[in-house]
Amino acid sequence: MISIIILLLGIVEITIARDPPTMLPNTSNFITKDVNENSSIELQCPVTNSPDLSIQWSKNNEDLDPMWLSPNVVIKRLLLKIQQTHLNDAGLYKCNVVNGFGSIYAQFRVNIITNETVLNNVHDNEQRTVISSDLDSLSGEAPEFISRSNDGQTGSTKVIQPEGTTVQLKCLASGKPSPEVRWKKNGKILSEDEYGVTQTQILIIKDLRHSDTGNYTCELSNSFGAINATYILIVTGNKRTITSFSFENRIHF
Repeated sequence: MISIIILLLGIVEITIARDPPTMLPNTSNFITKDVNENSSIELQCPVTNSPDLSIQWSKNNEDLDPMWLSPNVVIKRLLLKIQQTHLNDAGLYKCNVVNGFGSIYAQFRVNIITNETVLNNVHDNEQRTVISSDLDSLSGEAPEFISRSNDGQTGSTKVIQPEGTTVQLKCLASGKPSPEVRWKKNGKILSEDEYGVTQTQILIIKDLRHSDTGNYTCELSNSFGAINATYILIVTGNKRTITSFSFENRIHF
């Protein structure tokens, strides 16, 4: 009986997630949805589901609280459903998924299509299609890491650095408009009081301590897409130096 319990405990331990959230195979982290007005739409966050995930949905960079949403909008973890769409439902939706080992997110551009009568001297009552969106200009480029091909998500980069040193974690990317940058440690947004400037493409951590060990994720996004990558920083030993890391000198594990 004791051996059976030990075996079961071993199985449970093996199945506990030890990695950041991951995208489902063959999916994109930026999806465009065109939907007719007054119809329903479902946004399924393309992330592998597990019980330890924390999911936050937002629209146009404002968090959506299920407690304060209209009955027309339903959020069930990785699924957001709009029962009957209206013009003001157009926008940029985002699902941000976090566990104790990192984070990942996907974005949905929702366009609402309606038939609207155009009155003019030439074509009275002519029908046209109107795509309503409060996003930026339609001409632009999604963020892309510089000097490497990628699908918007990289594998984790393992960085081993001695205590007391300085490390630079780089997430150099292009995009039009220039992507906004956000750094997180273990799924939580970094405090500028503790880490200084955290909204640039290079995160500098000085005088490393063992408490700095963790998963550092850079998130870069604009209205045309989003990319992210994670560094796994391990602080050891004692040696004074400055080291810079980018995804060109990464160590996979």
